[in-house]
Amino acid sequence: MSKLTVNYRGLVVAAVAVEPSNAKHGDEVTFKRSSTGGKAVFLQKVKEYDNSGEFKATYVSPEQAARHVELFPKLNKTNKDTTPLFVVHGFNVQPSWIEDLAKKWTRFTDAGLKYYPIPVLWPCNESNFIVRYSRDQEDPSQRAGLELKNFVDAIPNDLFPRKSLLMHSMGNHVVFNGACGVKDEAGQVVDKAPDVQFENIFFVAADVPHDIFWENPWDYDDKWFENDKQRMKRLYGQKKQKASNMFRMLQVDQTGKPVGKIYALHYRWDKALMGSQTPFVNNETRLGSMGHMKDGASKVRADMKDYIEDHDMYSYLSWFSGDDNLLKHSYQFEPAAIEFYFSKDIRKSEEV
Repeated sequence: MSKLTVNYRGLVVAAVAVEPSNAKHGDEVTFKRSSTGGKAVFLQKVKEYDNSGEFKATYVSPEQAARHVELFPKLNKTNKDTTPLFVVHGFNVQPSWIEDLAKKWTRFTDAGLKYYPIPVLWPCNESNFIVRYSRDQEDPSQRAGLELKNFVDAIPNDLFPRKSLLMHSMGNHVVFNGACGVKDEAGQVVDKAPDVQFENIFFVAADVPHDIFWENPWDYDDKWFENDKQRMKRLYGQKKQKASNMFRMLQVDQTGKPVGKIYALHYRWDKALMGSQTPFVNNETRLGSMGHMKDGASKVRADMKDYIEDHDMYSYLSWFSGDDNLLKHSYQFEPAAIEFYFSKDIRKSEEV
């Protein structure tokens, strides 16, 4: 008898290749583990049997996805201001991760369910860290970023009036260097943000350089390993334009000021990021290690500094024995992190 190994009934965004590619609302679609990238779509009722790596799901139109979000508070008898939190996962994560997320739902409900997660899947590879990390930096993550930008550009903002964004590890790279780093034919990052606005944006254990929001970030113009210099400049360069695009993804009020903030959750002894920032990998201190303010808040851009805030997880992670006690990197769904997200909700929750 087949065993149901994934049974996630909630809403999912998937930037993976689904079949058939011309599915309509309500159609059954399939996709595979470690699949190639594809057009980003909404899915629901994702199932996998016997850890086969083959998934079945129901295609959901953006309009019906918005209806799902609208009805969520009533169906779950929770606060009417409960807000979707789109969660972009990091490196070496497979679609079956959503089943693990489902097991942690009680952490969100126990904390008051001000946010509820909507996972965003992208096709990273399941393989050795050293072998696949650099390739996923260059190819799947960047294609996924472009597909996610195309996805949000096609959806009217008022369809999902309240929403926030969380990116973990390489998921930050997907959005910052991918979705916010689309280039023209000359290789220049275009001055155009993804057409979506979030109340709050959470960078968690971010595998991106720590100076991305600085007035004068390092842009790979001094000494470097010659065989890596052009690669890293291509991937991580032009930080200021990407930061401008990212900042414009914050929702603004009638005066044009952001209603929320960009938050960076960081931990100095994050072992995964300690490896990521070595000279043999990225050679830059990561945002998830030190936050934006490593060398002082004065270096952060003047037009952004009031809306960028760091949160040091040291007091929690220095002693915790949670799901990722070894690397202390995958803490995005630890109770202390969830409580922090909820504390930054821009409105007071009201009972239904």
